[in-house]
Amino acid sequence: MKSSTVIAVVLGVLLSFASVAGAAGYLWSQGSDAPPPAPGLPAVWPSRDGELPRRVPMPTGEMLAALPAGSAGHVLCQALSEQRWEAVLGGTTLREVRGNVCHLVTGSLDVGLRLDNAPATLRSPQSVTVSGRAAEVESSGTVNARLNVHLVDDAPSAEVHPFLRVDITRYAVARPGLTLDDLAISIARDVIDATMAPGPDLPAQGREGVIAMRATEPVPGYGIQDAPWPVVSWQLCTQLAKAMSTSPSTAKPRFDGRCTVRTVQAALSDDVTPRAYPDTLAGRPALITDDVVAVKLEDDSSQELTFTGTGRDLRALAETVLPALLGR
Repeated sequence: MKSSTVIAVVLGVLLSFASVAGAAGYLWSQGSDAPPPAPGLPAVWPSRDGELPRRVPMPTGEMLAALPAGSAGHVLCQALSEQRWEAVLGGTTLREVRGNVCHLVTGSLDVGLRLDNAPATLRSPQSVTVSGRAAEVESSGTVNARLNVHLVDDAPSAEVHPFLRVDITRYAVARPGLTLDDLAISIARDVIDATMAPGPDLPAQGREGVIAMRATEPVPGYGIQDAPWPVVSWQLCTQLAKAMSTSPSTAKPRFDGRCTVRTVQAALSDDVTPRAYPDTLAGRPALITDDVVAVKLEDDSSQELTFTGTGRDLRALAETVLPALLGR
């Protein structure tokens, strides 16, 4: 092959990679003050991998950091009303949930919010305070900004996500007087104020994740659906103890959405492998056997509630407690 042909092929490959990189979202552009062309609002929404936010209850206190992964993006997207989001972001705003991320777009902005176990790595962070919490922010001119907020001091785990992360890409300067640093801080402040209003701290965990019992009635209209893990456990214990005619003090709640009362355990799972539900219980799809009762809580959610144990009619027990746990 001639050297000129080889050079042409290499240049073609490099240009192809450059084109792909330029089209990818959430790019971090260091040292550039020229925003990429504004794409405008997408014609199709939600995007291929997104879903529209569903109605969810708002947590309080430190419970924001203990939301199930499948609930976190919905809570973050619904933390502010449509009107408030448009006021903060400066124009018509579309919202979707992609995994555990709340994704928002306007004609000039692309914003992502997520709860995470670790902060984003920042090159030149500036320390700030957001709603009384330690945070760090950085931006690259008028193009990108990133913000980490340390929500709670608890160690990260499968149930606890101590950091709120905000990522912004700006395609056009629609509000010249507003810096991206200030916008990221404003977004985080409003979301934290809406989801961390005065309320309970995350409970301390003992052996095997056991937490102190707190009698908790289901939230009307929601029950355990999209509730933080400890709140799920408290609700399960409260309803199980009531149905089994025993004191709530005999219940053993765990941080991760499980409760044991005597020989029966109820457990919420947020990442169930899809399976068939051939039965119906309390109006919900269910799988019922002699050893387990599994109930799918929502058609558009992966949350499943299971009952296991001995010495009780699991189906009858589940049927008794489900209406309250479903928020009815």
